[in-house]
Amino acid sequence: MTLTSSGQISFSDINTEFGRSGTTANTSLEDLSDGTVATINTENASSDRPDGSAPHSITEFYNYDHDLAPSTSWSVVDNTGLNLVGFPGGTEKSSKDAQMTVSNGSGGTSCSLSTTGGPFGTFKLAISSSGDPGFFGTSNSGTGYITTSSANSNSKFTGHNSGTRFIRTQWTHSPSNKDGTGNYTLTLTNNGATATITGSIQFSGGGGGPGGGLCIYENIPVSLKDGTANIHDLNVGDMVMSYNWETGTEEEVEIQQIEKRLHENLYKVMLSVPVTGNQVTATEDGEVLKELILTSDHPIYKQDGGMVSQNPALSKSNYDLDSVEIQPNDLLQVLNGKYYAQVHRLEGFPAKHWTYTIRTKNNNFYADGILVHSEITE
Repeated sequence: MTLTSSGQISFSDINTEFGRSGTTANTSLEDLSDGTVATINTENASSDRPDGSAPHSITEFYNYDHDLAPSTSWSVVDNTGLNLVGFPGGTEKSSKDAQMTVSNGSGGTSCSLSTTGGPFGTFKLAISSSGDPGFFGTSNSGTGYITTSSANSNSKFTGHNSGTRFIRTQWTHSPSNKDGTGNYTLTLTNNGATATITGSIQFSGGGGGPGGGLCIYENIPVSLKDGTANIHDLNVGDMVMSYNWETGTEEEVEIQQIEKRLHENLYKVMLSVPVTGNQVTATEDGEVLKELILTSDHPIYKQDGGMVSQNPALSKSNYDLDSVEIQPNDLLQVLNGKYYAQVHRLEGFPAKHWTYTIRTKNNNFYADGILVHSEITE
């Protein structure tokens, strides 16, 4: 029990609070006050316990609770750098770890998540007790990588009753063509005490990272009626060349939509073209070559009207487009049909790069004279 905060108080009440018989003989106020009977519980506020110094007063025991347990508390050490900005199709992480400290906890810490806006896919945490857990919890030994729904199953949370934990927020959304902005709140709870960390989320759809797709490298020129323009210089409403499969003719059409994405799944198609071909960019071993750089699931039209891509399975799963795997010697469809473009070889194109695609009424356009699918529809 807790002793009364006002009014009458007796030695019997105090003895009972200490767990002694209420009629203990020869009760000494001094012994009760200075810790002789039992150490005074300093979890009580200083105004709610005897100060141990003479003169001793029975009223110093007002509000005293001898069995008061230490209360669990959280503090936010650092809650900056938790905003998430990126692209679906892979995993994005916050730019910095948050630091949270709990004291006097018991039974481990649970974590719950609430979000507004979206959709945001799978939300996860990387946690550590010894510093920044990094991406997927790889920066420090003894880190954990968990979903918020299973936070209590991780040893870094089940044993988290005191001390600082370092937390990175992460989300995965693959594949997706949806845009999303919003906010999230992570609530950590231990022994009834809670702490929250918050951040914002912003992503734009269409893939990004392994498994994403939808794009042509930013420095590839797009064919116009007269000449070319770099794809990153074009705007909605500009006119570009396209192919009308219903009429079997090339035509100038308006750009209806432009999408920009950051990707790391690009590859380079080296094409053999005649010496008199347009936009010749390099020569090697006596052959005239031009390059087309695009994501692994972006379909290219062959001369016979079929489509090829480096990863036909992704072309199908991401955009429901049928294609076959691109091979050396494939003949690709070119603008005006004035020259051939034959696949010479394929090369990797590592690292992340900005890429673009454009939608026309025909869902295709000519990337450096080669007909490619838009991969986006109304």
